[in-house]
Amino acid sequence: MIRMLSVRTGIVCLLFLLVTGLNAQSSNDVIAERNVRAHMEFLAGDALKGRGSGTEYELIAGEYFASLMRQFGIEPGGDDGSYIQTVEIRRQSFAAPPTLTYSAAGSAIVLTHGKEILVFRMNSGSATGPLRKINAQDQPVPGSVSLIRYEAGNEEAFGRRFGGLFDSGAAAVLVEETPQFRAGWDRFGSRKVSFSEFGGNAPAAQTAVIVISKEAADTLSKIEDGVEIKIGGNLEEPEINRTWNSVGIIKGSDPKLSSEVILLSAHMDHLGIRPDAPGDDKIFNGADDDASGCVAVIELARILAAGERPKRTVYFVFFGSEEAGGFGSRYFVGNLPFPKEKLVANLQWEMIGRPDEKVASDELWLTGFDRSNLGAELAKHGAKLVNDPHPDQNFFQRSDNYTLARQGIIAHTVSSYGLHTDYHHASDEIGTIDFEHMTRSINSMVGPVKWLVNSDFKPTWYEGKDPSQ
Repeated sequence: MIRMLSVRTGIVCLLFLLVTGLNAQSSNDVIAERNVRAHMEFLAGDALKGRGSGTEYELIAGEYFASLMRQFGIEPGGDDGSYIQTVEIRRQSFAAPPTLTYSAAGSAIVLTHGKEILVFRMNSGSATGPLRKINAQDQPVPGSVSLIRYEAGNEEAFGRRFGGLFDSGAAAVLVEETPQFRAGWDRFGSRKVSFSEFGGNAPAAQTAVIVISKEAADTLSKIEDGVEIKIGGNLEEPEINRTWNSVGIIKGSDPKLSSEVILLSAHMDHLGIRPDAPGDDKIFNGADDDASGCVAVIELARILAAGERPKRTVYFVFFGSEEAGGFGSRYFVGNLPFPKEKLVANLQWEMIGRPDEKVASDELWLTGFDRSNLGAELAKHGAKLVNDPHPDQNFFQRSDNYTLARQGIIAHTVSSYGLHTDYHHASDEIGTIDFEHMTRSINSMVGPVKWLVNSDFKPTWYEGKDPSQ
């Protein structure tokens, strides 16, 4: 039976054909601003409704990249000979508010979500470990339940620590409430606590993060280190969801180097439609975050496919559901189609749509620049890459690259995010993009990337900087 296309689908198809046609006019060596605009206008336009994680609009974006890679002559790397890799996600919800329990002076102490604690994130039905009290600036102790007290007067920096806690290796981190959490305590506490997991060998983000009341933190701070803390509860039947990666491959030409892989990646999802967002605009288009990074990867894919075949194998991966927990990258790295030791380096592209005033106008920055010798070596070969000027933001740990880095893979993110206030707001739209900067930035990395995919250089972590150790 033939079904009529919806107006929405018709608009998407028309835009898709327009952008594909424009892209076909690109030269083999230079990235044209008109093509950058064309990609961006499709990916961050209202037709894709903000590419919400795990939604049909995320999948449409993935199919868009798949079609372009087919046009470029890039081989498919997804399921069953396609470019799309489907990731099945089991969403588990707690049947009742989860609890935190421990023993003190011979009595069992029970703290409940919504009352004394807020379960900010869980990754399984339970988390257990010995209590360890640490300073606010210290890293959580692996395997422990680490307690961090709130430092009044430094709210912004304290809040940003959350980004570095999720994959810290601790069983759980207990963070004393901030004024912001206290103000929204009832709202956060009324939410049903859930988490997601999926099959294959995908590594789980291990750390549960729990916000605890000041009174509970006061009590725990008087308890000896080593007391066992248990967090968890009973679970309902799981709900099955999906997300998608879009994967393309250029196989290397060199008999020896072709077994080595360079991964160029970006995340294609954003926050989608938020009905409770203030104002009339409910679509979070995600122009800078991360349509801009996706454009860099697809244009680099076009250039590498049009030229002489690289000596090394190159994977182009557009990850799904980065915003929802990095599910796409976690699945990919847990189910690599090649030996992990053959993955030489990953460059993730994130938020390059506007210049950062903290660096020169023609410069990009690399998260974790001081962790490995990759950034310095790329700079020697023409990349205008500098150190991340915002170390207090923990950006190295806040994108898909960190999923790979935690496995010991040299993985960094290229960015020029200058902390603009449109981040994760509906105002992150096409009109905010500096297309001259963005086009120049991608072009500046063409030569260095070509060098990397044809080189025998293997980057290494600096001593003590490997996130897997």
